[in-house]
Amino acid sequence: MGPDVVRLRRLGGGSPAPQGVLRDERGSQAVEFALVVPAVLLLIALVVQAGVVASDLVAAHGIAREAARAAAVAGDSAAVASARHAAGSRDVEVSLAPPSGARGPGDLVTATLRLRSRSFAGLGAPVWLPAQATMRVEAPPP
Repeated sequence: MGPDVVRLRRLGGGSPAPQGVLRDERGSQAVEFALVVPAVLLLIALVVQAGVVASDLVAAHGIAREAARAAAVAGDSAAVASARHAAGSRDVEVSLAPPSGARGPGDLVTATLRLRSRSFAGLGAPVWLPAQATMRVEAPPP
């Protein structure tokens, strides 16, 4: 053997593994893949649901601001109608404090709401997201 020939040795030395051992390991990668795939899919689903919850939370705060603004300008019935319109097909619960008869120009009105998220809707688990906004009541135009 000349200097340009390289001998390959198995790590750990010794003779190559018997034929039966190689035959038994043939599907091990497929089994490992089958075990990892459900965990990866579950992780992806949870990340998507977290994104939906975050999006709905931002929407809930926007709806609360819209309801508070409508209450400050037009009154309670307009605020509730505005919140329901902004929520679209989702369920929303709105409460305003103080009620329209108890507030005057310059007072603060707070809209507190709960918006039902689209997250986990397919599983039948309702997720309600809270939001609150406060606005100053405006004087009616002269």
